[in-house]
Amino acid sequence: MTTEEQILEILWDQGGEAPITTIASLVKISVDYARMICRNLAEKDYIKFDLGIAKLKGKGKLEAAKRKVDFPQKIVVEGPNVRIGKKRKLILDY
Repeated sequence: MTTEEQILEILWDQGGEAPITTIASLVKISVDYARMICRNLAEKDYIKFDLGIAKLKGKGKLEAAKRKVDFPQKIVVEGPNVRIGKKRKLILDY
């Protein structure tokens, strides 16, 4: 399991958000390295990382949930915007 996967699982276990110091201690890495990994996850749109707090986003929740199938939890994922176009076609915006 990669460090990124561990961080996503820790955020899942912590209810979707955790301070960087908590993440670093649970993964057993330095705070600076944890911060670097969290910034990388934020660039990939898995988490939101701001002011030392990491929060799971929709994509990160889905990835963490895949690994935690033995421990079912409610997953909240932002849905698409739905509208009907000029030719009465359904258009989904993500």
